[in-house]
Amino acid sequence: MALADELEFARPIQNKSHEAVMSVVLTGAMLAKEGDRVLRPFGLTDSQFNVLMLLRYQCEEGQANQTRLGAMLLVNRANVTGLIDRMEHSGWVERVPDPRDRRAKTVRLTPEGEAILRKALKTYMSRVAQVMGKLSPAQQQALCGLLEKVRKGPRDS
Repeated sequence: MALADELEFARPIQNKSHEAVMSVVLTGAMLAKEGDRVLRPFGLTDSQFNVLMLLRYQCEEGQANQTRLGAMLLVNRANVTGLIDRMEHSGWVERVPDPRDRRAKTVRLTPEGEAILRKALKTYMSRVAQVMGKLSPAQQQALCGLLEKVRKGPRDS
């Protein structure tokens, strides 16, 4: 089904570049909404889940400073501070002194954070497999490559 039909437009979209951008935006919004639906029963937002995933799988010893987390999450430091505050209140992360810089704090995954991640991850990955299972592994790889090319485009221009 064409995007114009999905959106119940009266006429086809004439500009293919615009149609592609709209398709990416619509797909991203749909996937974000589905992610929220899957994570809600665990009491997690997508941002909280992403912090837990980053700490567990992308950071040495399950910890990182807030600046690094902010860079990996693509949000500003102020947003990360509030996010970490809420997660610390839930017991999923803790702030500890940075051994390399006494003035700084490092965010560390707690056993409670590890436990909620483990519970949510199984359900989340199962749903990801269902959603992305419509594409073959080669198609998924091609999609990643195409989207990477789009992301790099504005910097190359």
